[in-house]
Amino acid sequence: ELGLPGGAAALASTFRSLSTEPLAAASIGQVYRGTLHDGRTVAVKVQRPAILDEIGLDLYLLRLLTPLQTRISNAVNRLPTYDADIASAQALVDEWGRGFVAETDYLYEADNTESFAEAMARRGLGAVTSPAVVRELSSSRVLVTEWVDGTR
Repeated sequence: ELGLPGGAAALASTFRSLSTEPLAAASIGQVYRGTLHDGRTVAVKVQRPAILDEIGLDLYLLRLLTPLQTRISNAVNRLPTYDADIASAQALVDEWGRGFVAETDYLYEADNTESFAEAMARRGLGAVTSPAVVRELSSSRVLVTEWVDGTR
């Protein structure tokens, strides 16, 4: 899902080359290296299929086990467990879950990437950068940015 008319057939008309194997794994996706027909080298971050379902199941199980974990943690520390302790822990899981779900939208990540770059530029911190987003090729499940060489 690159958001291109023509689906997979449009890949050849968009990319001069695209690595067949991922070069890196992101938390919810994989990153490929591509070259556009205009010569730009790009990183193509593709979301893992059904990742939202997996995250939803994990969060459901975490929320289900939160009361037990809270009671055990308090017992180990010789503390009483109150309803408010469990409610606070579940609220924390819920907030954490909202953040995880937001991270599954790569357009949200694109917005944050551009906002970060703009904030650094406004502060005169031009040396602190982020890769430029290629908006016309990005979607909620695919993020295309300029390629930035780096070292581990």
